Amino acid sequence: MPSARVDTGPQATRLVRRLRALTPAWRISHREARWIAEQQAKLLLADAGITAPPVPEGVVTELDGISIYLLEQMPVKGLLGVSRPNSYGGDILIDSNLPRPERRVTLMHELKHIIDGGHTAKARHADSQTGSEGLCTDFALSVLIPASWLRADWQAGQRNVSALAERYQVPVQDMAHRLRGLGLSPGAPHRNQRRPRCQWQPHANHNQTRRTPR
Repeated sequence: MPSARVDTGPQATRLVRRLRALTPAWRISHREARWIAEQQAKLLLADAGITAPPVPEGVVTELDGISIYLLEQMPVKGLLGVSRPNSYGGDILIDSNLPRPERRVTLMHELKHIIDGGHTAKARHADSQTGSEGLCTDFALSVLIPASWLRADWQAGQRNVSALAERYQVPVQDMAHRLRGLGLSPGAPHRNQRRPRCQWQPHANHNQTRRTPR
């Protein structure tokens, strides 16, 4: 397995810089922030040339400037993932025991924290769906379940939630949430609350092995 790497050259962070540049420096509304998250997701997929589901984890794991670590034991019990942004990209830590669909959502969620930057770590728990946490989940689902793809599948008669979740390789609850958010199924968007929310500040130095989620 490849060891952790740090890419600091101008080409290494080209896409990260482009994604970050889509967010203006001034205060914006939550609605505007969600629209920007959609545009960031579209840019990520377009740059990788991805046009059909399932979206490969490689859009993140092969992104220069991003280091990913799968941990068998997270530093805080109940923690799904955590990220630490920096000037060239950042580090993402993920619980390796998560089912693959949940790990995929967590990976994209943490990427949004990396894009948004900041000086503190951002931790993801299943019930962290307010403020920036909810926005990061919106971004994750926009990457893994692009609106245009899902609408096309829905119009083509693919309307079984479990089958759609398997096609896009996401948890069933996230597929149901995305369908409601796009107005394709009745009900207001919501997510299950399973674990307590917390934040964790990772140490600057760690010796974990960088691994690509499979």
